[in-house]
Amino acid sequence: MRSMQCPCASPLLLVLLLATVIPGLPATCSRADDAARAAADLQILVDLFKSYETAMNETDLPKAREAAARLFEKEPAPWVQVLVARACTAAGDHDEAFRELSAAVDAIAGDPTRVDPMVIHLPEELEAGDDWEPLRADPRFPALLARARAGTWKPEALEFDGAPSERPPRAPRPKIDAEALRTLREAYDLDAVIAGATDDLDRVRRMCRWVHGRTSHQGWDDALPSDALGLLQVAEKGAQWRCVEYGIVVSECLAAVGIPARTVGGRARDVETIAFGAGHVFAEAWLDDLSRWVFIDPQEDIVGVDGDGTPMNSAEFRNSLASPDPPIAYPPGLALCLHFFTTSFGTADGSRSSVMLGPVGSSMPTKFQRRPTAAPDLFTHRLADFYAPPAP
Repeated sequence: MRSMQCPCASPLLLVLLLATVIPGLPATCSRADDAARAAADLQILVDLFKSYETAMNETDLPKAREAAARLFEKEPAPWVQVLVARACTAAGDHDEAFRELSAAVDAIAGDPTRVDPMVIHLPEELEAGDDWEPLRADPRFPALLARARAGTWKPEALEFDGAPSERPPRAPRPKIDAEALRTLREAYDLDAVIAGATDDLDRVRRMCRWVHGRTSHQGWDDALPSDALGLLQVAEKGAQWRCVEYGIVVSECLAAVGIPARTVGGRARDVETIAFGAGHVFAEAWLDDLSRWVFIDPQEDIVGVDGDGTPMNSAEFRNSLASPDPPIAYPPGLALCLHFFTTSFGTADGSRSSVMLGPVGSSMPTKFQRRPTAAPDLFTHRLADFYAPPAP
């Protein structure tokens, strides 16, 4: 039995989304208490979901429905209604399955901008997922599917402040002769990866493709090295990476060949209230020959280039998805996370500085998936603050 293609499809993935590291969480007692309470509440959801998935896998359908009902008591959300419907479908209770699905679809259609990442792929799953095959012959199904499609979330264009910045934060350029970068470059012959490239964008594309091919994606194992060399070494032994590891590897590998790059974290508009799946990590690289940043997602093997060949930064890439005919197809669950953008970098004095970009009119998130998180050094709506060139 294949689960929904959404972040709740694997209990291990759900645990990962709960356990995402939040750097710099304040150590004050009140914030620590708030974080502990939020973590405890989310752990209850994780445990109930594990119970549900185990019961479904063991075809213990009464237990699965009981777990889903208890989950709905704690989290009365459309994605839980879909879980209930899945169990009802497996048990042959099609009337109840349609009631639950109908309620979920109505809730999503009521405000598609607040769709939960858990159910963003619901129309595709209803149409092709194995779990819903028993319902497709029912005369009620076409209308349900049409309603689900009509209520699908679509990226809207975001507005950012285009004014110049007097003193934007600027990350230092990579020192390619530094021991760590030199070791990385030589160990994996990174010069050969970009050999023959005609410009910086071509170099970035080749490196993105190479990193993408090192392993495959998984969403649960956070017991991994935190540097590109270590991650590449464990990948050779069969380890898989989360999005954050893909971002780290491509950024450091580009830096090792002299291309300034940085990891970037994307967060959904409702990052404070969404329980799971509210963030994604990717990267950006600075193209010296074009004097601009370009979006890179090595997990998906995507470099952000518009239809006319113009490289796009993350904010531009996000807004390209709102066009009627986006130049690049991108998973909706990841697009949902491209609302706030955050990055950090080392400074000359050895400390780190962080910047978060949000659309005009947005407020700085103070939580990530319901847990308190540290404020960045700078929260801004101004593109020039986030997209300054690297320091000389």
